[in-house]
Amino acid sequence: MWQRIINCFKRFFSRKPLLHVEDSGLWWQQVGNLVKVGLDSKVITELGDITFLETPQVDDVIHKSDQLINIEGGKAVETFKSPVSGKIVKVYTDYQNNPVTLVKAKNPLLIEIITI
Repeated sequence: MWQRIINCFKRFFSRKPLLHVEDSGLWWQQVGNLVKVGLDSKVITELGDITFLETPQVDDVIHKSDQLINIEGGKAVETFKSPVSGKIVKVYTDYQNNPVTLVKAKNPLLIEIITI
C-alpha cells in the first residue's frame, strides 16, 4: 500500500518537460531556464535535399520571434522564429558543417538557449 503511494508521488513529481511542437515544424523543450530547439523530421523531409543551414552563434542574444533557423532544401527555403528570448549557449555545428546529415537524424536538436 505505502509503496503504491510512494510510486504515485514519484510519477507525479518526475514528469518529463513538455515538448512544444509548432505548426511550422519547430519543436522546443524547456527544462528550468534551458530551452532545447530542433526541427521535426517531417519538415526536413518535405524540404528535400538540405543544402544550407544557418543558426545564430554561441553567445548571441536573441529575442522571441527573432529569426533563429534558416534552412534551404531542394524544394524550399524556410525560416523559423525563436520561441523564447535568451542567449545561445550551444549550437550543434555538425549539422551546419554537413547539412545533408539532417535528413538521417530523427527530430534533430539544433540549438540550446538560456532564457533571460
